[in-house]
Amino acid sequence: MIKLSYFDYGKSQKRCELAIRCSLLMVLVIVTAGCTTPETEQGLNVARISPSNRQTAPADWIQPKDPKLVQPKPAQGAVSIQNPPGFSWSRPQQQVQGYELLLQGPGDQIHTWQTTQNWFLPSSRLEPGKYAWKVRPTGSRGQWSDARSFSISPDAIVFEVPSEEMILKYIRARTRPRSLSTAEKGTDAPAEAGQSKRRAKQASTIQQLESRVKSGANKPPVDENSVALVPRSKDEKAWVASLTTIRSRTSDESNQLRLASLLWQLTGQRSYLDEAKRRGNALAALDPGGSTSQANQDQGNRAIAWGLAIAYDCLSDDLSAAQRAAWLGIIKNRVGQIYSDLKSSGWRLAQTPFDSHAGTNIGYLAAISALMIDSIPEAEQWFRDSFRFYVHYQSPWGGEDGGFANGTAYAQYSIDVLLDLWDVIAATTGVNIYEKPWSQGFLKFMACFNPPGSPTFAFGDGAERKPWEEELKAYANRYDNDLALWYSANLTGSPPPLSELTNPASHARTNTSGEAPKENSCAFKSVGWVAMHSHWADPKRTSIYFKSSPYAAFVHSHADNNSFVVISEGEPLLIDSGYYDWYGSPHWKGWYWRTKAHNAITFDGGRGQAEKTGPDQITAAGRLVDFHSNGKVDFAEGDALAAYEGELQKARRRLWYLRDENVLVIHDSLSSAVARQFEWNIHSANTFEVKAATSIETKSKTSRACIDVLQPKGIEFLQNNKFDSPPGKITEGKAQGIPEMKDQWHGKFRNKERETTVEFLVVVDVGCKNTPIEKGNFESSRDITVGKESIHIAK
Repeated sequence: MIKLSYFDYGKSQKRCELAIRCSLLMVLVIVTAGCTTPETEQGLNVARISPSNRQTAPADWIQPKDPKLVQPKPAQGAVSIQNPPGFSWSRPQQQVQGYELLLQGPGDQIHTWQTTQNWFLPSSRLEPGKYAWKVRPTGSRGQWSDARSFSISPDAIVFEVPSEEMILKYIRARTRPRSLSTAEKGTDAPAEAGQSKRRAKQASTIQQLESRVKSGANKPPVDENSVALVPRSKDEKAWVASLTTIRSRTSDESNQLRLASLLWQLTGQRSYLDEAKRRGNALAALDPGGSTSQANQDQGNRAIAWGLAIAYDCLSDDLSAAQRAAWLGIIKNRVGQIYSDLKSSGWRLAQTPFDSHAGTNIGYLAAISALMIDSIPEAEQWFRDSFRFYVHYQSPWGGEDGGFANGTAYAQYSIDVLLDLWDVIAATTGVNIYEKPWSQGFLKFMACFNPPGSPTFAFGDGAERKPWEEELKAYANRYDNDLALWYSANLTGSPPPLSELTNPASHARTNTSGEAPKENSCAFKSVGWVAMHSHWADPKRTSIYFKSSPYAAFVHSHADNNSFVVISEGEPLLIDSGYYDWYGSPHWKGWYWRTKAHNAITFDGGRGQAEKTGPDQITAAGRLVDFHSNGKVDFAEGDALAAYEGELQKARRRLWYLRDENVLVIHDSLSSAVARQFEWNIHSANTFEVKAATSIETKSKTSRACIDVLQPKGIEFLQNNKFDSPPGKITEGKAQGIPEMKDQWHGKFRNKERETTVEFLVVVDVGCKNTPIEKGNFESSRDITVGKESIHIAK
């Protein structure tokens, strides 16, 4: 399907001509012209949407005022690296029958498409070049939106998703188990040729799976008592704990069922069939309207549906008629709950995409419906309504570059789900979502911000936890390029055995090692993140992470725009402080999420960003103004003015990382309409040694940081090791990468006298090497020299 990798993007290659050309070329952009793709390509039924009595929409009605609503894409001036690009726009206030999308391309080619939803994903590539698009509601009163121009690069990655009719034909031609690729079934002759090593590796993987299933067989099957739900009104902490128990228990049971079913297919040993039936019957016996319902615990509901669907796919011929009917009935009930929830408000994800649970659930709906085609009558409609949108939807948390604004902890949690879903989707439908540009860029994002040996995640909820390198390795193993091969080879541990068995790329990977990255920094502008490494490939690297994000402090992001962290020689040095006990806990609300918990600017006793809107809005945003590198010096600039919601008049931070010196220079330019005490916050796992009011030192197990404030004068330094609201007890432990809740130290430099304008100029010498610093009169000469590098600090 794909002809050019994300990792080759930017290397000029000759592209193929359009797979399907318009039969009529028009010079003028008129709606009656062009090539029309049937609305059935979107897989949605017009008849199910009632007619509209809406009034004429205002011009550019597709641009919402609320940033939480879907934004028009491709945006004005965008350069799409996916071919064909997906189109999205915001809905008008009133319900409409459907939409007409018009696209003008090179040579005045005109494409028009009809769709019932506010998105569209063409099934065939487009000719590289400049385009303009607009959309209107169907009907006599439908008004065109403003036109938006964009371009498709000649190097764009071809990612074609066939029509639903073609995919359904593919699915129906697949013999069960559909969830296994032909290579895993042993029916793919090309994949088998010369693959003795692969078969030996598969045998080793099967042995690991057998060990897990045999160990899990000793645990009693799940029952209603083991997944009891504590009412939230009774005890919120106990309610959170019970939700965790339900998720964990149903997930473990579902996984045991899936593995036993798979081993029955691969080994033919009767004990695995018996174990699968025992676990499947137990899951099927749970009340779908009880504690594991979609309304009470959606993660538990989908885990049960997923396990039963995979098991049915593997065991359908080996189940009694009664068992088949019982399992299918539960799958239908539970998936029906997911479908009804997602369908509410006219498929709400298409209009309000930032719903993590719903975004995951639609993936399970798409995968399960594909598995259940011709076994559950409703499955085809589920598939038509979910599959194409799920492929198009990846990912609302970043742009095509692969960024993930919720932080790398939640990025890795997502990987666990993506591996599960995308492997099955690839085997069942032939659509390999790993080939999507965002998916490929996502690998680079993780390699940039969680390089091999990272002691913690980066930014957001769970940032203090340790990455599971086995999961990262499994994702990297889906690709065959230098970055992926290098990343996989240098991550520790072995990928989960099931992920290796179902890997759709494993039979195609020809290389075993890749060349290390030549660059040492990267920026993901869609999320406003920058990584600056002393040497990316060195496990003892210094890594500096900076963010100024348009995703603000939303959901799992924190109120930490223009903040940074420093990791050196395998240990956190300057940290994001606090602990992720649970989302929305007193500690989360009172400390962990807030600006004062990060290496960022506060004022007047810890006041910071997003304090008016909180974590439910995306208006308190940052902006990555600039990033560039010459190899020796990396520069990043962020603007966090909007994040302070009118309290400040200027909030800019600029960073220079001097690679040869291993020194970070930070300049903050701050102003306010009223005089304030501005606070330059800094956090460490250890106490700060105060050498002077402007000079401190802290250390980790392996490194040190000496921090000198060159500007302003008249400041003081304060520190303590207390949280305003202490963290609660976490039930999980080190196995989940959760650190011990030790004391942390929270320091801040602040101006003694209130002022309306302050500039901080700070030098962080990693390793405390006594790097020479020369600075003249800052008012007359804004040049400083650090080691051998000179920097001009522009106003």
